[in-house]
Amino acid sequence: MRFVFLLVAVWLLALPARAMPVAPDTTVLRVTRLPAAGLLLTQGWRYHPGDNPAWARPEFDDSAWDTLNPTRPRRELPPRLGSGIGWLRLRFRFSDSLRRRELQLVTSQLGAVEIYLNGQLLRRRGTLSTNPALVRAAGNTHTPVALPGSGLTEQVLALRLAPQPLSPLLTTGQVPLLRPRLYTVPHYHQLEAQSANFRLLYFGLGSAYVLLTLLHLVFSYYNPTQRTNRYFARYTLTGAAAGFFTCLDNAEDFASLGTGVWVRSLVFVCSFASLCWLVRSVYALFDFRPGRIYGSLLLSGAALLLLVQLAHSAVPGYVVAYLALGALGYVEMLRLTLLALRQRRRGARLVGAGFGGALLLVLLNLGLNVLGITLGPAWLVGNVLIILASLLPALAISLFLAREFALGAELLLVKLGEVERLSAQTLAQEQDKQALLARQNETLEHQVQQRTSELQRSLTDLQTTQAQLIQKEKLASLGELTAGIAHEIQNPLNFVNNFSEVSTELVVELQEALAKSDTVEAAELAGDVAQNLGKITEHGKRAAAIVKGMLEHSRTSTGERAPTDLNALADEYLRLAYHGLRAKDKSFNAELRTDLAPDLPLISVVSGDVGRVLLNLFSNAFYAVQQRQQAGEAGYRPTVSLTTARVNGHVAIRVRDNGTGMSAAVQAKIFQPFFTTKPTGEGTGLGLSLSHDIIAQGHGGGLTVESLEGEGTTFSVSLPLNGAAHQPAT
Repeated sequence: MRFVFLLVAVWLLALPARAMPVAPDTTVLRVTRLPAAGLLLTQGWRYHPGDNPAWARPEFDDSAWDTLNPTRPRRELPPRLGSGIGWLRLRFRFSDSLRRRELQLVTSQLGAVEIYLNGQLLRRRGTLSTNPALVRAAGNTHTPVALPGSGLTEQVLALRLAPQPLSPLLTTGQVPLLRPRLYTVPHYHQLEAQSANFRLLYFGLGSAYVLLTLLHLVFSYYNPTQRTNRYFARYTLTGAAAGFFTCLDNAEDFASLGTGVWVRSLVFVCSFASLCWLVRSVYALFDFRPGRIYGSLLLSGAALLLLVQLAHSAVPGYVVAYLALGALGYVEMLRLTLLALRQRRRGARLVGAGFGGALLLVLLNLGLNVLGITLGPAWLVGNVLIILASLLPALAISLFLAREFALGAELLLVKLGEVERLSAQTLAQEQDKQALLARQNETLEHQVQQRTSELQRSLTDLQTTQAQLIQKEKLASLGELTAGIAHEIQNPLNFVNNFSEVSTELVVELQEALAKSDTVEAAELAGDVAQNLGKITEHGKRAAAIVKGMLEHSRTSTGERAPTDLNALADEYLRLAYHGLRAKDKSFNAELRTDLAPDLPLISVVSGDVGRVLLNLFSNAFYAVQQRQQAGEAGYRPTVSLTTARVNGHVAIRVRDNGTGMSAAVQAKIFQPFFTTKPTGEGTGLGLSLSHDIIAQGHGGGLTVESLEGEGTTFSVSLPLNGAAHQPAT
């Protein structure tokens, strides 16, 4: 609702400037004097659509043509005047004092035009064409057309005009079709001097804003927490752009009408943006949050900019409305300043004085425009008031921010002095601490030397203990291996002993039969003795083979690789481990399952080391199933499985048991040195650690474990095939 009221107020302010009466047209315009501001030619014009070069001649009778005032808004002119080529003629009579003097004609028009005086072509502006799409109007034209002096009593000014169709965003019916103004040469030079001074004023304003922009960008760089500097730099930057665009609009002859309209529109856009950033900087300056009033101001300004763009800047009512919007902006800034004064905010008086002075200047300019009061040259008074109104708040805020920056710098100097004083104190304390630390360092170095020697002794003891533990682990493995070998050899030895005893008894019986001359019985007994001797020889060879195999493994355990049949090696150590445990516990029995791949090549390994690994894995598997069996689980059958396979360029050996299994926590530490799950005194915790090192570091393979607590464990040994021995073809 505030936005609606604001727009209504702006439109009411604009109405007085639009309701200006126009004197009736006459057949011949009589000019007796030319004012300093020039004479706007509004009367005596006749118009006719079409195109005929004869219409430029002074003797042509145009009494049948329609009369009109071309300076009126375009919507008030005949519709046929808006398209195609047409002619405008003006008959005028100068007084004797003006007739023989050279005069200056300045025109602005929404189209292309040819200017004739008494049938002579004086100037062509733009491109005329019977096709409206090809018409190109001239833009801003500050260059006048010279009307030479003549002794003729009555003269004819003829204009061949082709209006250019424009986009609705550039112009509407509010814009005059033609604005011809007549000057004397001295008056025109005076106008040019005023325009130069006008451009100089706004160039100076833009330059001042550029300097303020740089200043506050520097303030913002060194004090980024002060957001006001950023907003204020945007305000001065857009203000500088408005000033420079104003200079450009009054200095350049634009090649096209659209360019001139856009430049003039940019003046309004930059001016309004500058006002908005100024209001926003005041909000930030006093730590106020923008609310509905600020939003209404933005919406009102956007609507006004749209109206200005649609109606072009030639209508004074919109200039009045723009000044009214500026006054509303300054009222809002003054309200914020008064609120800051009431809350005793720092710098509110200085900023309030700047905005109060600016508001008075804006209201004064607005009153002069509405009431038509002149206090001197209109261009000078109005523009000076606008420039002063723009600079006063900028200077006030700049002074406040500069003072804040200076106070911050002064406070920084005070803090810097305090820091220097504290630094001196800290330095003295640091020197005392350094002396104390030096003494403490000497003491600590002496203590460190003592403890280092103690640690060295402890390390030597630890290494000795570790070597002993490793040796113990090896001896334990050797004990298990020896037990297995003894058990393996015990069986054939038992057979040899048994058959030897039987053979001794048979020999005695044979001797008795020979003594009795019982040849038939003697022959039977001799056959039995021969059979027993064969059995003795068979089991003796079996024991010899076991010993020979162990000797071969002992010869290859020197660290040298040799081609090895992993199937035979694994199967042999499986049975040695099993018999070794049975040698300790006669009641233990387990099911052995083997699934050996028949196509495994010979692998170049240190068979003694790999055998020690397999012996350790088999011993652990038998220990696990023995522990589960001792738990008395109904229906439980201890089972240890051995599987070999060729997988992806590796030989895989898997040892699986259905024993007690391991938890995830135990599996995470199972290969760590000295970690064991066996009771104290039954294991060193080095078996799996050494096994892992033998496989991973000694043979470039891998040793992994998979286990489920209460179900069993699987150890997997992986050895690369690139160590396979060359096998001759068979």
